[in-house]
Amino acid sequence: MRNLAILGLLALELMLIGCGSSTSSTVKTANGTWESALIGSDAGVGVFNFITQFSVGTGGTLSVSYLSFLTTGPCFPISGDTASGSFDVTASGTTPAANFQFTVQSGSNTLAMTGTATGTTDSSGNITWSKIAGPWTLTGGTDCAGSGTFTMTRTGG
Repeated sequence: MRNLAILGLLALELMLIGCGSSTSSTVKTANGTWESALIGSDAGVGVFNFITQFSVGTGGTLSVSYLSFLTTGPCFPISGDTASGSFDVTASGTTPAANFQFTVQSGSNTLAMTGTATGTTDSSGNITWSKIAGPWTLTGGTDCAGSGTFTMTRTGG
């Protein structure tokens, strides 16, 4: 009887460990390299393009490990910027969606992007996030203000 009780407690402990705080596999599939194209009113350049690499942590917080602008201008150098954001899944199933927020700070200039991520779901229920789109705004110093739309495409895992 004692062995059965110990076995039951062990099974309960293993179940509780599985309930710990971790990022769901649905969100983890957003991890990887993304390339962006921002189009809109002039803010030093006609278009901003950058590549970023991030992973999604607990609570949807982005951990940005790489950011590099492909276009240069007075508002953002090619490197040296800081980025943060979030990725929160709002729907799964056949039409997956997630709210996406991304902010890039360089000196007094702030690029804020808010969009919706979309993807596809395979027969096992796994989501592959492939595109993020929405509006962006740029605020900051002289000649560093603008707005428009952006598209981000996942280019690698």
